[in-house]
Amino acid sequence: MRILAIDDEQDILQLIEKALRGQYQVDTVHFPIQMIPDDLSVYNLIIMDVMMPKESGYELLIKIRDIVDCPIIFLSAKALEEDLVYGLSIGADDYIRKPFSVAELRARIAAHIRRDNREQVGNVIRDEQVMIYPKECVLKVNGNTVELTKSEFDIVTLLFKNKGQIFSKGQIYELIYGYDKDGDESAITEHIKNLRRKLKQFGIEPVETVWGVGYRWKKQI
Repeated sequence: MRILAIDDEQDILQLIEKALRGQYQVDTVHFPIQMIPDDLSVYNLIIMDVMMPKESGYELLIKIRDIVDCPIIFLSAKALEEDLVYGLSIGADDYIRKPFSVAELRARIAAHIRRDNREQVGNVIRDEQVMIYPKECVLKVNGNTVELTKSEFDIVTLLFKNKGQIFSKGQIYELIYGYDKDGDESAITEHIKNLRRKLKQFGIEPVETVWGVGYRWKKQI
């Protein structure tokens, strides 16, 4: 497994490299001093800082998201909810706030890589309007492909396969990422918002909020 870490702080890059040594091959980029590799498809996961000189992590993500489909995790000292919201809305899969523990970093990375590489079973999950292709990570509504991040795809698959069942944010986080101890459940709220917005563009609004409990996919849409 190969990971790319991008940060303007050399100490952070050294910490990441040391924390993951022996588990993954880690390439580091001291940005903007060093150049981002031309071929990003070789990486199983990318970690990048948000606040970097000349070009922010947000700007960098927008540039590369269309050509990279591996999980991308932001690192940031920013603690405001709107920063997390924006990062997830432009295609990040997760957001780790600085300072972070080595244990948390390892757990988040392991969960994303495990989720990204686990074997999918079955060919197509469908109803009259929605078709989900687990192996290809593709969702179609009335024949139209809906562009989703990996987190959004896993959430929609979970809810769709369990129509009518209510899942709390914590349950969704644990079922999708495989752990919940250090998880930021507010990320699930933002993924759900993005998912609803994208589905609404194709004329369906199947994800329902059960106030004070969680979310479910309506049995009839």
